[in-house]
Amino acid sequence: MKNTQLQKFGTRLIIVFIIQLIIKGFDQSFDGFFPFTERAALFTATFTSFWLVCWYLTDIVDNRIRHINIIYQILINLLMAFMIGVATNNLYEFGDTAIYDNAHLWDDISFINPELSIGITCFYMIIYITNLYLNRNLELKEQEIINKELEKENAVAQLMALKAQIEPHFLFNSLSVLSNLVHKDADLASEFIIKLSNTLRYIISQNQQTLIELSTELDIVQDYFFLLKTRFNDAIQLDIILDKEVLKNSVIPPTSIQSLVENAVKHNKLSKKVPLVISIYELDGFIIVSNSLNKKESIENSTGLGLENIKQRYSLIAKKEVIVDDTEGHFKIYLPIINRLGHEHFNH
Repeated sequence: MKNTQLQKFGTRLIIVFIIQLIIKGFDQSFDGFFPFTERAALFTATFTSFWLVCWYLTDIVDNRIRHINIIYQILINLLMAFMIGVATNNLYEFGDTAIYDNAHLWDDISFINPELSIGITCFYMIIYITNLYLNRNLELKEQEIINKELEKENAVAQLMALKAQIEPHFLFNSLSVLSNLVHKDADLASEFIIKLSNTLRYIISQNQQTLIELSTELDIVQDYFFLLKTRFNDAIQLDIILDKEVLKNSVIPPTSIQSLVENAVKHNKLSKKVPLVISIYELDGFIIVSNSLNKKESIENSTGLGLENIKQRYSLIAKKEVIVDDTEGHFKIYLPIINRLGHEHFNH
């Protein structure tokens, strides 16, 4: 990272140094491109520093306007370029007059000084358009790589989901619960079938998407929890506390939360006396999925690929890290909140 920043600074330093040489070469008050005078050295130091500062300030502006229409971005940069040109002219005049008493050289030069201002504007826009073109190409290539990686991760997630559906223990337990319900409570059995169908359908179909609405994921978590609650009764609890704005504006890789709830059940003992408590809430830009710990001594068919897959998908999509916190009697997964705006392209 530091090397990249140094290379960036070095490149910009060379560019602005060359530009000031060109300006000096066309300025008749200097003796050619490389005049060895105090005035020439001060000109070089002043304007190299000034333009570097301007360049980094325009970076800040560009980062703030990068999501608006490209035409408006270009117009804003054109205006900034001209303002920098005018500022350069007046800084040059002020320094030349105050330090070297060269007011006579500026008698016929206006406040704007079209030749200098337009020249600097042209230099600026050539650099800006070139940089814009190169960055767009780089972003497209990076996006292609990310999309390929996401296709791979989604394929892994879908394969894992399909395996989970046909896992004998999963189907046996669900059918066993359903068998008992049919004789005891037909209405509950009917609802159980609907929830089970919804869960299986979601796991298959939604893994074909890169991102889905957070509210959709939580709907299926509720359906999945209904299956667990019907099976374990008071041995399991689920609390969801999320702000409406978070639900409305957030997206999430499919089955992220559902698989974490599934893992919590798989890795912990459940009893009425010591129930498994699962909480889903928002804190400091993360959706936290937390469960109480009462670990089983051994876990069959546990590879840890589920959590690793979630980490990989978040890294590719949001370039943010999923945090795991296994302390103080709770196992917590911090999922970075992904805003819907700016991530619509991942499903196209």
